[in-house]
Amino acid sequence: MAEPNQTVTDYSFTRFANLDFYRQVNARLLDLADVGKNQRIIDLGCGTGAVTRLMLERLTSARQTVIYAIDHSAAAIRQAITELGDRKAAMVKFVQAEVENLRTAVREQVDSIVYCNSIHYVPDKGKLLDEVRDSLRPGGTLAFNTTFFDGSNPPESEAFYRRWMMRSLRILSKEYGLRPTRTDKTEARRQLSAEGYAALLNEHGFGVKKAEVVLVEFPLEGYIDISTFKDFIEGTLPGVPLDRGSAALQRGARQAFEDLKISFVPRNWLNVVAIRAA
Repeated sequence: MAEPNQTVTDYSFTRFANLDFYRQVNARLLDLADVGKNQRIIDLGCGTGAVTRLMLERLTSARQTVIYAIDHSAAAIRQAITELGDRKAAMVKFVQAEVENLRTAVREQVDSIVYCNSIHYVPDKGKLLDEVRDSLRPGGTLAFNTTFFDGSNPPESEAFYRRWMMRSLRILSKEYGLRPTRTDKTEARRQLSAEGYAALLNEHGFGVKKAEVVLVEFPLEGYIDISTFKDFIEGTLPGVPLDRGSAALQRGARQAFEDLKISFVPRNWLNVVAIRAA
């Protein structure tokens, strides 16, 4: 059973996506890419619409503007439609599709594609970039960010991650009699460096316009909320039931913050804006 103070039942990304610091991280990416000046935009991996809302806030002209909000989850899209309500709803077209099938999901070429904190999940990033390139008009913009890359954890954060995992695994073993188990379903996701992403983009027909690594103060609330997300639980504690894993990770994070007497953990975020070659 989940802990009494855990209200999440769907293990979605919604709680984390609505945190103020995370909204600020994604808002910075949209501003770097000048997304609001475009008329045809794809919000790739839109989830429950948090980034879609940020896009709507930045549009300089609503005339003939369309945002294609794409996600593989029908449940996430339904929630996004509900949360957006009538707010410029005519400008947003929701499409249920896998990101790797982008060209068939949206038939026209667009001005800009935004992919927030998800590219690290994609095993074949080259294939995805081919899909993105062919979905953009020549000179169109790809903007993505990620906090799961080679270089995301500053050295000063290592003590927290060791303590968090130690505490979480102890709770999992002592209170639930469980331990993570590696299975065939556990994906080994290769984390690229900033330089690795730049090289991959060049190989697939893009030129990097802007790239930056931003140091973010990741609060306890962020670790609590990310610990209610299915993909994170399964990636961190493979083979553990979601409710047990979530409870152990949340309690482990709280204890680690208390042990180390900290109010945040420094974490690097990679922002990239790339242009499709003509």
